[in-house]
Amino acid sequence: MPNGSVVNFGGKVVKNSSGYAMKDLMVGSEGTLGIITKAVLKLLPLPKKTITLLVPFETIEKAIDTVPLIIKSKAVPTAIEFMQREVIVDAEDYLGSKFPDNQSDAYLLLKFDGNSKAEIEADYESVAKICLEQGAIDILISDTEERDEAIWKTRGAFLEAIKSSTTCMDEIDVVVPRDKISEMVKYVHSLQDQLGIRIKSFGHAGDGNIHAYVLKDSLSDEKWKEMLSKAMDKMYEKAYELGGKVSGEHGIGYAKKRFLKKTVEKEVIDIMCGIKNVFDPKNILNPHKICY
Repeated sequence: MPNGSVVNFGGKVVKNSSGYAMKDLMVGSEGTLGIITKAVLKLLPLPKKTITLLVPFETIEKAIDTVPLIIKSKAVPTAIEFMQREVIVDAEDYLGSKFPDNQSDAYLLLKFDGNSKAEIEADYESVAKICLEQGAIDILISDTEERDEAIWKTRGAFLEAIKSSTTCMDEIDVVVPRDKISEMVKYVHSLQDQLGIRIKSFGHAGDGNIHAYVLKDSLSDEKWKEMLSKAMDKMYEKAYELGGKVSGEHGIGYAKKRFLKKTVEKEVIDIMCGIKNVFDPKNILNPHKICY
């Protein structure tokens, strides 16, 4: 704690309704309430069987529009990612290796876990049928460790690959309701022509989280600052309009502080500031982020 004392939150119990969820509060506080010196985690065993479906579509719109139907089905994958050819090409250049498929500009990447192939077979067959009904070009089944590694290694390289393709970039990781992700992705794409800058995106379609990267390229520092601000304003405004939030994963910090205050009720901000003041009255821990 700010006064130097050590406090333990959580415990080994499976259920806990003993007061406020302090552990969860600390996990989400971004270092503004205390310094976490030790974390004890519960480990889950790896699934015995994993199968990945790589599903090409003609357009990113068709791919994204399929996601709500997958989620509504009873056979929901453990991961639903969307990606585009332009980002895949960046990853291929960055890694020096080819992606297993090149027949399309847009893909859904679906992962199924279970204790046996038989256990998850019905699930992925059901989802594959949905994809084909929605216009998928093909269903590519990756059921070997080598194929899985090639696909997910490319997906894992997206961030660094995009970074290496430009002079500077900044990320906007808005999150919207899952049934609105298609509309949000389409809007992000439209901003490229509207603002005259490159914006690359990928994300977790299964939870509505979009990672959009605004690229500086050859813009001057002054123009870059102006265009980045415009892109952020428009993306956060659209996310708010769709019932979304400022950040799905990466937190607030300095850059998103003004957007948080635009999209969260003043009463909620006041509560956050009150919590901050109780934990850290001298404002010495990661200061000037939420309050002050």
